[in-house]
Amino acid sequence: MRIVMIILSLLELGRPMNAVLGVLSIFLGLAIMTGDIPVFIPLGDALAITVAGLMIVFSIMTINDVFDVEADKLNTPWRPIPSGRIDIHTALRASLVYAIIGLTSTLNVQPVPLTTITALYFLALANFYNAIGKKILLIGNIIVAFLTAFPLVYGVVLANYYLPGEWSSSDYMRAFLYWLMIFLSVLGREIAKGIIDVEGDLKVGVKTIANTYGENTAAKLASTLYISSVTISLIPPILGVVNSIPYLTVIIPIDIIVVYESIKLVRSPTKVEILNHKKRILILMFISMIGLYLGSHGV
Repeated sequence: MRIVMIILSLLELGRPMNAVLGVLSIFLGLAIMTGDIPVFIPLGDALAITVAGLMIVFSIMTINDVFDVEADKLNTPWRPIPSGRIDIHTALRASLVYAIIGLTSTLNVQPVPLTTITALYFLALANFYNAIGKKILLIGNIIVAFLTAFPLVYGVVLANYYLPGEWSSSDYMRAFLYWLMIFLSVLGREIAKGIIDVEGDLKVGVKTIANTYGENTAAKLASTLYISSVTISLIPPILGVVNSIPYLTVIIPIDIIVVYESIKLVRSPTKVEILNHKKRILILMFISMIGLYLGSHGV
């Protein structure tokens, strides 16, 4: 029973939803360039990319909880480490194992030097965020948004490796707009999350918009970023760089919900509301990836 609890706690620390989204973003980057499922990638490479992506995100998320343990005792005492379900040393060992497996997997993905160096850079930036970046106003939020949107960019890089010289300016414009939408949405979500963590963040010296300028300011800024992402989502059909009908069929309903979420956030920036809000936004991001893919198909 104890072993089962440890396994479940480690899984919770790794935040599997975030890890799956990271891997899907890599393949989305490939798909939005080709306009179809990237079947041109060798199966071995695809499996290695999946394992590497999952393990590296698991490593980053697990070590994040180690760094955040003092803040989490106040902000989220139900998390595995502050609740006592798992100890820090076990979490540290797990994070190291995940990183080793992830980096080893990159050695099976072409181009080998670039893939491995990129993974090391990703890990280094994430740990800079954990140790220092999160304590600098807005910088920590920007790093998280950049890291979350980065897998899509890497998917575009892989597409250029596997099928070099086949891409037009429209393909790159579509990829850039997709990246910008993801970046702004995640940045908004991170700023909104700071409203929940005011007490714990202040204790450990983490500066956020919420604990520096107030919860209402944080809610308004987060909502502005969400609305900016919604606005940008309408540009691809106008420029003609997506297959508009399937794209808008998925994206328009999501945009409407995001606008509604933004209004609710400004009207009621409470901890209970933000806890539910951040979960809903994550689900919307997952669904929106379907729309981004469909918009790329058949262009």
